[in-house]
Amino acid sequence: MLFIARPTDQEIHARLAAREAMPFSYSEVGATRSTAPEGYRINHMRALLGKGEDVQARAVNALLSWRLLTVAGLEIFASQPPIEPQTNVALLSRHFARLGGLWSLDFCRVIYILEAQPENGGAIRRTGFAYGTLPGHAVRGEEIFSIEWHVATNEVWYDIFSFSLPANVLIRLAGPFLRAAQKQFASASLHEAWHLSAG
Repeated sequence: MLFIARPTDQEIHARLAAREAMPFSYSEVGATRSTAPEGYRINHMRALLGKGEDVQARAVNALLSWRLLTVAGLEIFASQPPIEPQTNVALLSRHFARLGGLWSLDFCRVIYILEAQPENGGAIRRTGFAYGTLPGHAVRGEEIFSIEWHVATNEVWYDIFSFSLPANVLIRLAGPFLRAAQKQFASASLHEAWHLSAG
């Protein structure tokens, strides 16, 4: 959803509230728990944040307070402050600021939360959340943000994984720009996580 001027906070919250009863805009809801469905574009980026419990705790706190998503000019408007399943989120970002700019507003819903979920036989403990797109988002798909603590090495990793497709023909035509924007956001989020975790 594009705007030539920044929508007011009141307008953003009204549009967010209007999506409370709307279904997800894709059918494979929850697929980030296992294998991404075929036919979608995959984006996967990760970064080593450091080692130790303090690094892990700072990273998890930043992630679950939305701080790692408020990067690269992105503003987050959540239907409720804590990240919980069924929390609806509006993401406001600005593009082409030097040319006067456009504002885009996208909508997601939190699907599930991982709380120190053991994986690989307990070798990895993962904390994070996944959200899926709602009508009005530029793409259709799902994204998971997680902090991994590797027990054997004490390493802490931040992982971002998504699968998506353009929501309509116009967005499909803007494919290269959209992919660049997705990677820019993920890179900024990873950098913010590393900076915060370094203390």
